[in-house]
Amino acid sequence: MPETADDLIAAEAEFKPEDIHMPPNSYWPILLSLGFVLILAGAAINIALAVAGLILFLVALVGWLIEPGYSIEEHD
Repeated sequence: MPETADDLIAAEAEFKPEDIHMPPNSYWPILLSLGFVLILAGAAINIALAVAGLILFLVALVGWLIEPGYSIEEHD
């Protein structure tokens, strides 16, 4: 049975902003995508640019993978 508007309003009133779980901020995804773009641009322009992009890509990938995670228990 679909919820009524009154049920949805009551559920929204019980909602607390601290119930939202967001991961911590990170620059690694941006650097990872920049490395990928440099790899593609380097494949079309210059192999040295592709190598620099590959190095940036790998460093960003490892950095993102070993980045400390977020634990709800630590936050409470």
